[in-house]
Amino acid sequence: NAKSPVAGTNTAPAKTAPAARIKFKAYYLMDQQLGMPASSVAIPEDWKGMSRVVWNIKAYYMPMDSQIRVEAPDGGSWVEIYGQKMLEWGRPAFNLPWGVMMPSGAIHHPNVSLPEALVRYVIVPNRRNARNLRILGYRPVNNLPKAFSHVFTEGVPKGNGICMLVQYELNGTPVDEEFYGFMPPTDAIPSPPAAMEYHSYLMLAHSIGAKSGKLESMRPLLGYIAKSLNVNPAWSKQVNQIHQAIVDRVSQQLAQSWENVRIGKQLGDQAHASNEAFLARTEAGLAQSRQQQAAAHASNGAGANDDFYKRADGFDQYVRGTEHMQDQNGVVTDQYTDYNYHWTDGNGRFVHANDASFDPNQYLNGSYQQMTPARR
Repeated sequence: NAKSPVAGTNTAPAKTAPAARIKFKAYYLMDQQLGMPASSVAIPEDWKGMSRVVWNIKAYYMPMDSQIRVEAPDGGSWVEIYGQKMLEWGRPAFNLPWGVMMPSGAIHHPNVSLPEALVRYVIVPNRRNARNLRILGYRPVNNLPKAFSHVFTEGVPKGNGICMLVQYELNGTPVDEEFYGFMPPTDAIPSPPAAMEYHSYLMLAHSIGAKSGKLESMRPLLGYIAKSLNVNPAWSKQVNQIHQAIVDRVSQQLAQSWENVRIGKQLGDQAHASNEAFLARTEAGLAQSRQQQAAAHASNGAGANDDFYKRADGFDQYVRGTEHMQDQNGVVTDQYTDYNYHWTDGNGRFVHANDASFDPNQYLNGSYQQMTPARR
């Protein structure tokens, strides 16, 4: 299920593969409640990891949350993978303040946008100890699910992806970190007697970061680690079975307890065999060398004729999916056409969205003004 409450990932493809001399090992996210690994990532042999799986059986929509953090021995670079978030609104009973965690395990936040969801429910909660936290801007990354299609069991979802660049200080050291997330279209569900219930999901949330200006040099390795996320199918099957049991019991207004969903844990020899196969595949995969080829980029200059230049420029913009936009100072830059509205603070920081009512000045540092199409 593409919206099962399992650990999410991941990042944009790395520019190059990590050096062949690096030896990797599997780091497992262990679910102590179910007694098996939930997922794994490949990390260098000298790296370390921290992770957690937390169950709340009473949260019938999102009964499980998870998080993985793997980092270099000196703590100077890392990859962090966050659990899926569910945003819910619409029923009259949902007359609650924004950001409240509901008994269902979902967060009450009507019509939340992807940028705001990533800031409010991933960046701020996980970087609350950072000093001088600044969001420098973001860009669309809509191929995120396709790059990590192996974590979905029912096809790759459609929707919008994002990469948000953040800077802050940690123990006096400057940090650069990129946060990624993906949001499929909102689900509208009839909720009698006369209302609709809306569900939105923040998926594939993760980050790659490094201290002291080293993010760019570490990007190939960090991207490789993030892309290596592998979900244990035996664990995923049990999670889905438990989740369905919880939903069934809630609909029947039965008490929630581990005993009520114990049947979901009893998969017998088939689950055990599938679990062992997952472990074997993961370890065997690490024994193989993985390399990626950097894509070659070439560009062609326009001719001297102005009319030809305009046609060539228009074709170039079409191919790259960009358009010429002008800021408050008359400076022209190329912005992605994935979004209808673009803002900038005039200092090289940009914010994009499709929501006409969205105003980045409400939660970003800086004075952003909406850009206009450049005159030709």
